[in-house]
Amino acid sequence: MPRPADPALRDRIVGTATALFYERGVRAVGLAEIVADAGCGKNALYRHFPSKEALVLAYLQQMATRLDATMDGALAGLDRVPSAALVALTRQVADWVADPGYRGCPFRSYLREVREDDHAPARLAEAEVQGLRERVDTLVADLGTSEPDVLAERIWLVLEGLYASAPYGDPQQSATTAVGLVQDLLAAA
Repeated sequence: MPRPADPALRDRIVGTATALFYERGVRAVGLAEIVADAGCGKNALYRHFPSKEALVLAYLQQMATRLDATMDGALAGLDRVPSAALVALTRQVADWVADPGYRGCPFRSYLREVREDDHAPARLAEAEVQGLRERVDTLVADLGTSEPDVLAERIWLVLEGLYASAPYGDPQQSATTAVGLVQDLLAAA
């Protein structure tokens, strides 16, 4: 008779996979390493995650939950002040990329690494990136500027530049510059 799935073990496996996938990438980490680091058997891992894709999806879901909650917190109370919300959103991304433990956006990293879009992890990663873009577009639309598409694109490029430049140069300087650029764009709008 098979043992029932242990939710604490599932959480430990996801936690182990999250740390390894985020640090080194999905393709660089094998299931055997996750089994060893999580201190479980291969059968236990497969009882919770029938494939590596299922485990990758759980990793990306966990990261999405964390990042979405952090972003929601950064924007809390700013519903009626879209310019302040856009600056807060930029500051939040800047804080992420300037953190010493930052290893890249998990969604952008996954999409670059895998380059396939016809499976659940890629769809989730794409939805997370698109969700941030929609936040920017909505906030810019709420400003009532004459060219909202242009302003939204410029702010989006500042955010994407933050993500892209994080491994290079001085992340603190990039973060400060990005926030200043968004403030300048908003002042000019």
